[in-house]
Amino acid sequence: MRKLLRFTTGLVAILIMFIIVSPSYAGLDDKSLVLYLSFDEGKGATAKDSSEYGHDGELIKDPTWVDGQFGGKALEFDGTKGQYVMVPINDTLQLREQFTVAFWVKRGDTQIRAWNYMVAAGSLKWAVIFNSNQKTYIFSNSGGWGQRGVSNENQPQDWVHLTVTHDTESALTIYYDGKNVGGGGKPGIVAEIDGSIMVGARHPGQEFFTGTIDEVYLFNRQDLRSLEDY
Repeated sequence: MRKLLRFTTGLVAILIMFIIVSPSYAGLDDKSLVLYLSFDEGKGATAKDSSEYGHDGELIKDPTWVDGQFGGKALEFDGTKGQYVMVPINDTLQLREQFTVAFWVKRGDTQIRAWNYMVAAGSLKWAVIFNSNQKTYIFSNSGGWGQRGVSNENQPQDWVHLTVTHDTESALTIYYDGKNVGGGGKPGIVAEIDGSIMVGARHPGQEFFTGTIDEVYLFNRQDLRSLEDY
């Protein structure tokens, strides 16, 4: 999509703004951006990573290329068909202490399970989840069941920009369109991530999400400042 997110961190909140920019985010000189899936290919079985690391994703069981909210393309997932995007894990994607997950999402009206995984790392290491109670959850596993954060508002039915920050020195925080909508307490260091990063499911291919996802960003820090005008 022809847009970029502007993140500015204050003492207690992040202000997220959206601006129209050049077609690619790849020119952003920020090594903390470890994965950026724009989904603007519009065809094929590969989602290209426009970060400097080249973590391309494989489309599994043909999620549908559709129009995104702002002109580019997005991926629509049918949870009944087991569709997802899989990015193999490596050292750069071992996001375990301070990190940020951000993406656009439009959830489907009907989900097939109580827990529907939008973006997830490994086999229940961390995950951003839409629950049947209409809330957004973030799960962080440092051993055992781990720490959960939950939104205090329902996840919107229409397009929303969803951002989650994970900070082992403070808290788990969830944002809808830049508004702090809740979260959870201070998480521990996430257990080593196995398998893959997935969009639309969790590793190894379970608990599938129904809806449309676009512009997936992973940063290996949680205090995103002045990422603008690139």
